[in-house]
Amino acid sequence: MSQLPPLTLRGSLFAFVSLCLLIVSAALGVFIYLKAERLTDEVLDYTARFRTTAAVEDLAHSLEHDWTHLAYLADQVNRLDRDALTQHMNGVAADEDRIAWIGFADLGGTVVAATGDRRVGQDVSARPWFRGGLNGGFAGDVREAVLLARELSTDEPLRVIDLARPVRNTRGDLVGVMGMHINATWLTEHLRAMSARYGIDLFLMDAKGEVAATSAPETPRAADLQILRTAQLGIAAEGRETWPDGHSYFSFLVAQVAKGELPNFGWRVVGRLDADAFSLGAHLLFNGVHYVLLAAFFAVGLLTALYARLITKPFAALAASAERIAGGSQEYPMEAGLTREVAQLASALTRLQLSSALEAAPKRRGDRKRVTVLRPAPGDLWRSSGAANSSWPVGADRAQTGSALGRLREKAVAEAV
Repeated sequence: MSQLPPLTLRGSLFAFVSLCLLIVSAALGVFIYLKAERLTDEVLDYTARFRTTAAVEDLAHSLEHDWTHLAYLADQVNRLDRDALTQHMNGVAADEDRIAWIGFADLGGTVVAATGDRRVGQDVSARPWFRGGLNGGFAGDVREAVLLARELSTDEPLRVIDLARPVRNTRGDLVGVMGMHINATWLTEHLRAMSARYGIDLFLMDAKGEVAATSAPETPRAADLQILRTAQLGIAAEGRETWPDGHSYFSFLVAQVAKGELPNFGWRVVGRLDADAFSLGAHLLFNGVHYVLLAAFFAVGLLTALYARLITKPFAALAASAERIAGGSQEYPMEAGLTREVAQLASALTRLQLSSALEAAPKRRGDRKRVTVLRPAPGDLWRSSGAANSSWPVGADRAQTGSALGRLREKAVAEAV
């Protein structure tokens, strides 16, 4: 007999499934590798836009809080005397690191009440915040407050941003302006706090397109970067650009710092995110996918093992049974199976076994002699078939099947003789 191939039907099934999984995994890996850079750019671009917008919302919310306090003080002018109004101002400006000065000036521009009584009696009619406050809500850009710095007796330059709003009496007539100076140092510290919170560098641009405050250690010039030149146009923009420090950043420009009734400062805010600080390369994608792949491989392996047991194992049992029958065994193959092919092979082997028994029946010159056919017990039949450990019917079902096959064979042999 020629040597049989070493590959079994069960082994070929597992090899086929393994090859398919390998091909799918390789294709997925190549796809992720090729798309990783584009996905990284898209994610970083979205992250820069989202974080910059969130930081600007935070800044606008803080300034709106100051604007609300200023509106409250403006309403108190007609209800309180000068001393009581000053006390309310001192309470609102309790955080001197944040609020540098709050004051009320009449229509002539003379300061009537102020925090710490600073600048009371002085004429501020020429100041931009006073003129802007007479015309409505005013928000001024970062500037140096030289006179206020003298009042505070500080050697360092004092930079502030201005808020002002008109004050009206009960009849609605204009009676003066309530103004507030917010320390620009607070603005810088606030930008740094938001930078640490959101993981992004922030640059506050004034109406001229110059950097007024920043959380970064360096202050770039508008001429060096396209995103800063775009800020002068007052339109939103985004993109990837190499900055003067030699690093590549994803940047997003918010064209306005506004919230509720807060006046427009004319500011633009640029947020930048280091392209290398947040890597979404192929290895990160694999870290997220390999758990899913392992679960999928495990599920496919279980299904393959179940399929091999229910479908391919009957073929192996039939092959072994056919091998024993060819060697002279009188067993009958099992007649159970989940597939048509197994049932057909079992039926064909049974017919071959019957035909072999008929041809071997003893005959002598036409004399009819009763032939006694020894029929194995049902249990012996199944034990000889090697099916004791298979997935076929057990117990009474095996005995019934073996008994039926034995009676069928005895009847066929008796009729033949």
